Amino acid sequence: MRKRDFVQPTAEEIESREKMYEEAERLGIDLMSFDGKNENDAASRDIRKAIVYLGTGKSVPKDLEERILKRKTVAK
Repeated sequence: MRKRDFVQPTAEEIESREKMYEEAERLGIDLMSFDGKNENDAASRDIRKAIVYLGTGKSVPKDLEERILKRKTVAK
């Protein structure tokens, strides 16, 4: 079996990931199980775009955020 070397993330990386998960949760996006099967095409595209922004440490644009939150409130 091949030996794997695991790298311990830095405190900054951990903090960045925590922020990403908090923002995803606020938007109603589950990063651990997103597959898009339960969404229509526009909703899936918006969620994928938001995940890219969050994953690269960028803020989700306001218009995209508003569309996602609007769908979240309508779904309740």
